[in-house]
Amino acid sequence: MTMTLRYLLLTAMISAGAGVSASWADSRFGHYVGKFVAEFGGDGRKVKLIEPYGYVDPAGEQWDVPAGYLTDGASVPSALWALYPPFTGAYRSAAVIHDYYCDNKQRSWQDTHKVFYNAMRAADVDENTAKIMYGAVYLFGPRWGPGTAPGQRNAAPKATPEQQEEMVEKLKTFVETENPDLDSLEAHAKRMSSGPIMPLRKDGE
Repeated sequence: MTMTLRYLLLTAMISAGAGVSASWADSRFGHYVGKFVAEFGGDGRKVKLIEPYGYVDPAGEQWDVPAGYLTDGASVPSALWALYPPFTGAYRSAAVIHDYYCDNKQRSWQDTHKVFYNAMRAADVDENTAKIMYGAVYLFGPRWGPGTAPGQRNAAPKATPEQQEEMVEKLKTFVETENPDLDSLEAHAKRMSSGPIMPLRKDGE
């Protein structure tokens, strides 16, 4: 994604979202606390949160983001930006929560990615789209903690941007045809990353 397009997407986020209350969230998937109010940071690419913002998940755990936090959506894999720009419309609130906890790593990578799904559903993102985005983040999003170093069991799969896009398309087909629950979706993502569904090509092939 070009810097210009990324900038335009962030501009759309600010224009559409400043001062919008999240009180409408679906309580089955948790709810938001406060209002999303943000502005561009000094570099023109990152977005600065002006007011504290938070999300309470279905288990009652609170995921707070402080005022002053800067985000550029980096926790969402680039392969998703063309299909599902995370800083436009209903994705915006969940993307900010996800970015913050990927940055500070206060909770496990698995819980942090799962809260992205629940936060999207709480923001009225449709089920299929939320599952596709969650599956892609589960595959290619940041990982930390035991076993996540390169070559270890829980390391994220290596893939070029083109390979990521192919896998996201396959993930999209799986979600739309099978309507998996999250456990089945995670198992499918693990199979995809190990090779039987789409072996990853080496650079230059």
